[in-house]
Amino acid sequence: MAKAKRGKNIKKPGWRGTCPLCSKTGVKLLWVATKEDKDINVCRLCGK
Repeated sequence: MAKAKRGKNIKKPGWRGTCPLCSKTGVKLLWVATKEDKDINVCRLCGK
């Protein structure tokens, strides 16, 4: 199996981008934070 295809099923489209809380760009958005009854994906530092 090629290395480029490993882990493809866990990386959904839109998993990397800009964090809505700290405005960092190009970070992984895998952690969930609740804000006003809405779940948003945030970076690792904001998810703590």
